[in-house]
Amino acid sequence: MRSVFAKLARGLGFLATWTSLAGPVDARASTGLADPLVLEVPGYPDAFYYRPKAKTQRPILMYLHGRGGNPFEDCRKWAQVALQFGWVVCPQGPGGAGSARNWGGGVEASKKTIDATLAALRHKYKARVKPKGNILMGFSEGAFIAQQVGVHDPDQWSRWLILAANDQYWFGDAPRLLSENRKKIKRVFLFTGEWDQVAPNTVRAGDMLKRENIPVRVLLVPGMGHEVPADRMVTNYRRPLMWLAALK
Repeated sequence: MRSVFAKLARGLGFLATWTSLAGPVDARASTGLADPLVLEVPGYPDAFYYRPKAKTQRPILMYLHGRGGNPFEDCRKWAQVALQFGWVVCPQGPGGAGSARNWGGGVEASKKTIDATLAALRHKYKARVKPKGNILMGFSEGAFIAQQVGVHDPDQWSRWLILAANDQYWFGDAPRLLSENRKKIKRVFLFTGEWDQVAPNTVRAGDMLKRENIPVRVLLVPGMGHEVPADRMVTNYRRPLMWLAALK
């Protein structure tokens, strides 16, 4: 398991370096949103989040950043499109430092970070947070973690938006869990740029879901590479999120 994770991490590190050539983007300039709130997570890095305006119970939309990602700025980016659907929550991966985080340590350590973030949010806001059937989103290395956490905890995360999905991220017991949990996984949207080197893997991941009769949509976006463009958040992701959130 560790050797597989190490191999995937090297590949994801290359993608992160390739993506970073475009330079950092300050989402504040394009969104006009206030800074995200800070959620203290005992024993783990602080998370960032936005509260929905509704006082009624709302779902969580949790975003898992890519390798070297900036969860603070990523949260602002995602809030402009996801906040209308519920809580926008952005944990920081257990690896890295400052604004460049990663999910080093593997799936188990990452899931503990995610679970602790959920517990902290629920402790603070109680019944305003939906207890299960929430939306998990992940990009690049965050997609790897999302695909693994999703199959292991489908009661909590029954809807997924996976950016740059890869069939190779489902190894070990994951294919068996996909089959066993197919009725619990309600909807999956796989979204990848057509120029992304993992585009063929995304199609194969979609085929795996289809074989289990899991509702899935696969979109390879023309002219897009391995990226989450800050200036196209609403254009790119509003419809996928509407589809994921629509099912009660």
